[in-house]
Amino acid sequence: MSSNADIVRAATEALERGDSLALMGLVSRDVRWTVAAADETAAPWFGTYRGKRALVDMLAALADVEFTEITERAFVAQGDVVMVWLRIGLDAPTGRHVDMQEVQVWQLSDGKIVAVEVLTDTAAVAAAFA
Repeated sequence: MSSNADIVRAATEALERGDSLALMGLVSRDVRWTVAAADETAAPWFGTYRGKRALVDMLAALADVEFTEITERAFVAQGDVVMVWLRIGLDAPTGRHVDMQEVQVWQLSDGKIVAVEVLTDTAAVAAAFA
């Protein structure tokens, strides 16, 4: 049996390589994935996605973004919660670059990811998409 930390690492690796099929195998049917933003229209993937079908839509919105860096700064797992602090570089379709930090809070239950809260520099991302 995989630990919650192992499951989140596998999900993160699937995201990095664009393997949506592998990611779908790790999330619950009714997963809730939120990229918290005051203005959810500022970037194509901001907002809350409920269920696997909606998660596919979020991944499609990210397809036009080129990630230039994803570096783990800290990884903390306690019970059913895993927190990951990342340094992220990305190039928006506008050609603008974003260099930022992001915190992801993953919640798991019975070996499946049930919720993800992404706390990112929404202002920097919004500026890159403006």
